[in-house]
Amino acid sequence: MSILQQQIAAIEKVGAGDVAEKTLQKLIHIHTQKYEQHLADVRRELEPFEKQYGMDSAEGHRRFMAGELGDSADIMEWMGLYDDVLLYEDRLATLQATLET
Repeated sequence: MSILQQQIAAIEKVGAGDVAEKTLQKLIHIHTQKYEQHLADVRRELEPFEKQYGMDSAEGHRRFMAGELGDSADIMEWMGLYDDVLLYEDRLATLQATLET
């Protein structure tokens, strides 16, 4: 059992589970807002690349992974930004899943 799990168990044991749950929900909301903002920022950065190459970033990523776009500095920057999108979307999905349970 991790230290966090031990701490949560102790909080629940002493009857403060409701307070801990509300605190964790607030923390999740704060991180959700942070990742939503990061995602919006990165999507704005992707727009020039999508216009330049005439495709959305998901298609660009698929083609990059298939070896169809090469590895120029421009493409690498674009794909690096798109990797950030994938990371932030994954983190948001993880956080949002905790709110649905």
